[in-house]
Amino acid sequence: MNPLLVACGTDALPAEPDLKASVHAMIERGWNRGDVGVFSSTIADSVVFHYAGSPREVSREEMGAIVLRWREAFPDLRTDTDGLIAEGELVAARLTLSGTHKGPWGGAAPTGTRVRMASMMFFRFENGKLVELWESDDQLGFRRQLGIIPQSGLLERSLTTA
Repeated sequence: MNPLLVACGTDALPAEPDLKASVHAMIERGWNRGDVGVFSSTIADSVVFHYAGSPREVSREEMGAIVLRWREAFPDLRTDTDGLIAEGELVAARLTLSGTHKGPWGGAAPTGTRVRMASMMFFRFENGKLVELWESDDQLGFRRQLGIIPQSGLLERSLTTA
């Protein structure tokens, strides 16, 4: 029994896992430091990963490999948490990813370009472990920063003439 609960004269159950802390650990240790070992305590054996309208099952090891590939291409990769909201088994995160393109990524040779990308993620947990993840990010802007997609001006012109 938790000594604090005994001192308070209650036999209430301990609090549910702190899911925001789990998301923070995945981002800070996993993404920012490349310590994908943190995933063993925060991610289930497999996760349903929803990205670009194509959900697919990804193993914990594959999630780690994804992070390490990003870190190879952007060795100074940093993901800043701009906001976290938790309700029940869901955590919503607003994130900003930044780094310098020093390795191959998405078919592009290293450019040395410093890039930033906004991202939103929803994490769904069961029994304290991540089981489902939705991600939406600004891939168009990100790829334009790397020169993979040229600045066309079409979107900009359509917004000013609408």
